[in-house]
Amino acid sequence: MDLNTEEFLHRLQLHDNDAWRDFVEDVVPRMFGYALRHVKSRATAEDIAEETMSRVLQAIGEFTYRGVQLDMWVYKIERNVLTDYYRQHTNRSMLPFQEFMDGHSMGLLRDPYELAEAADTRAIIWHAIDALQEPRRSVVRLRLLEGRSVHEVAFLLGISESNVKVLLFRALGQLRGVVAEKMGEVHGQQ
Repeated sequence: MDLNTEEFLHRLQLHDNDAWRDFVEDVVPRMFGYALRHVKSRATAEDIAEETMSRVLQAIGEFTYRGVQLDMWVYKIERNVLTDYYRQHTNRSMLPFQEFMDGHSMGLLRDPYELAEAADTRAIIWHAIDALQEPRRSVVRLRLLEGRSVHEVAFLLGISESNVKVLLFRALGQLRGVVAEKMGEVHGQQ
């Protein structure tokens, strides 16, 4: 079943029960999983998925294909729900990069010294990314962490594709300088 067809979208907009059942069965587990990776609480992740679905239901009539797939549109809505959640419950708009990445990058190294060095290096990189100004920070996260295409990042952030490329280039240059400086301090070189 391909949810990203104009015919399927039309069925959703006509409130076709079978289409909505297929949509919910396919999309809600992914929404829940994405939310759970960010909030670490099943109850909160369920609330975020529910709020996302509510917003999708309210806005589905306005969605039209313009080079962006339906699932990307839903992802953008969920990302906005998560941003709203963090604004209400913390001083930040998203999880710190380090908290998200630590769960994805450990376990490859076995030597305790390698683990310690890798942890130090990751901490420097995460801190440097967290220190980037928006929208550079979001471009780095979406493009490099989440593996989104330039087109998807442009859509999600509401900027042009060329601006995504420029922001990523500048962010990487900034990160390279900060990380090199910090690594020199850690290893006693200045």
